[in-house]
Amino acid sequence: KTTADEETMTLAGALSLAYRPDAADVAVIGFGSGMSTATLLESPRVQRVETIEIEPAMIEGAKAFRPLVDAAFTDPRSRLIVDDAKAHFARAGRKYDVILSEPSNPWVSGVSSLFTAEFYARVRGQLRDDGLLVQWVQVYEFNTRLLSSILQPLGDVFSDYVAYRTRADDLIIVAVAKGRLGEPSARIFADRGLAARLEALGIGSLADIETRRVSGRYPLERYLVDLPVPPNSDYFPIVDLEAPRARFIGASAGEVFALVDGPMSLV
Repeated sequence: KTTADEETMTLAGALSLAYRPDAADVAVIGFGSGMSTATLLESPRVQRVETIEIEPAMIEGAKAFRPLVDAAFTDPRSRLIVDDAKAHFARAGRKYDVILSEPSNPWVSGVSSLFTAEFYARVRGQLRDDGLLVQWVQVYEFNTRLLSSILQPLGDVFSDYVAYRTRADDLIIVAVAKGRLGEPSARIFADRGLAARLEALGIGSLADIETRRVSGRYPLERYLVDLPVPPNSDYFPIVDLEAPRARFIGASAGEVFALVDGPMSLV
């Protein structure tokens, strides 16, 4: 039996490959259990996965999830980097097909800087023109006002995006650097290892993935447009200031799921 977070991490990797099946160069921000990295490495077309983790103990602790995440440690295409993501990108000078960002909850000290206008601009600069940012956004212990504050700058930097819902009632945002996002490819189900990981989650087709789709960019923006909140930035860190309170009172941004759960879908 798979856990909710296992589904989120596997789905984040799978959505990256569904929208960019020919992705060769990938960066992952945050190692976690290593599940997302291992999922990405199931694609034979991926040539390199850089996983950037600021805390070495996370990488050591993830060994407890082996053999499920063995590829993250043993595959020659996998490179584990202990560093701050922004510092690494500033030095590396590489362009990626996909950057998958799965930081800790935004209320964790320092983490909100991975949801700012300046961070999105940095990530956009590291992507090829058709590259993707795939971001895990924890909806629990958050609120809709703060969700709006991070989607505003993301929409300013990226030309299109779509949101998916996980079993944990979190969001996975898939954003394209330039142009329209297009539709996901069923090619991911031709990769046996990836198909097996998805099958363990009860996902056997694109239709199963699409049942988790919440909204494209424009319905979501219309839903959030009237919320009086500035965009989250390094210079006005509203998430850093307000997310701890949202956690303390047990708030949630789950009302966004009304887009698909309501009596009349707005999507």
